[in-house]
Amino acid sequence: MNPVQVPVIFIGVGNVGRTLLRQILDVRKAMAERTGLLLSPVGVADTSGILYNAKGLTDRQLQAILRTRFRGNKVGSLPGAQRKNVLDKVLTENIILVDLTATDESMQILDLGLKQHCGIVLANKKPVAAAWDIAKNFYDNFVIRYETTVGAGLPVISTMKYLRETGDKITMIEGCLSGTLGYLCAEIESGTAYSAAVREAKSLGYTEPDPRDDLSGQDVARKALILARTAGWPLESLSVDVEPMYPDSLAGIGVEEFMNALPRVDSEYEVKNKHAQSKGNVLRYIARVTPKGGKVSLTAVPHDSAWGALRGSGNYIAFHTMRYDAIPLVVSGPGAGAEVTAAGVLGDIIQLAHRMHTC
Repeated sequence: MNPVQVPVIFIGVGNVGRTLLRQILDVRKAMAERTGLLLSPVGVADTSGILYNAKGLTDRQLQAILRTRFRGNKVGSLPGAQRKNVLDKVLTENIILVDLTATDESMQILDLGLKQHCGIVLANKKPVAAAWDIAKNFYDNFVIRYETTVGAGLPVISTMKYLRETGDKITMIEGCLSGTLGYLCAEIESGTAYSAAVREAKSLGYTEPDPRDDLSGQDVARKALILARTAGWPLESLSVDVEPMYPDSLAGIGVEEFMNALPRVDSEYEVKNKHAQSKGNVLRYIARVTPKGGKVSLTAVPHDSAWGALRGSGNYIAFHTMRYDAIPLVVSGPGAGAEVTAAGVLGDIIQLAHRMHTC
């Protein structure tokens, strides 16, 4: 029996997107033999356009996309590429739409996908962290998955859904949710000056081009908001207090000026680090959220705790619930990286394909 074709459209072909396409090329034949479902990329889009074929893009076309994007060129430069508005005409309920961007510019096509009853997989946090009136459409919907919006490839969202579906009640969530800020905290703990740690993180590609995009804590706050909403708490962004890892005086200046001004902050973090260590603690950037709201901030934790042991891109999420009261249920592991994030997206696609095409 021929496998059932599962059409998939990808929006965004950055590092994770390229890795995901390669992973699909590697596993889809074996998956088809095992499950009877053949993942078939029919469209790959970026800001410049889309390469689309309703019968499925060939392996040669997919490899061309990978080569083109690796060289820094756009999908729109490829032979046969079309304008992105072709998506307005091709979305149907049997298609899985995968948002691999990091902006809110994909909201229009996602809204159309919702109306057309497409399956939707989100690696993009912006839709599920938007104002609740908008974001609520993406929650508790059996054809929408967003596992990698928190914890990359870690089973964070699926664990929360398991807890709720089996009748447990989540009371509080705590987490180290940023590999970048985790790296900075570990460097400061080892005695590295704050400014040097930020420069090193930027040179290694751990931060955005403007490190304040990470240091602001806003990305962690979005993740905390997503966790809260998945727990059944329809909080708004203002319900989560955010403590940035830089002073307000450095907020309204250019990136170069910001980097040059960083040494002025060194003494502040040196004092915080020494004070924490004098009490047997270390500094970690932690999110805590309850039904009433949350906070993300630099927090002193015991050196010999699981929080204190975190290094690099490690994430640590603890769920306090009715059943897991005395000892929380913990999900921990690498919370960043193209390979694990792409694998998490692929897992969402596979699970959704099973639900849409075998139920």
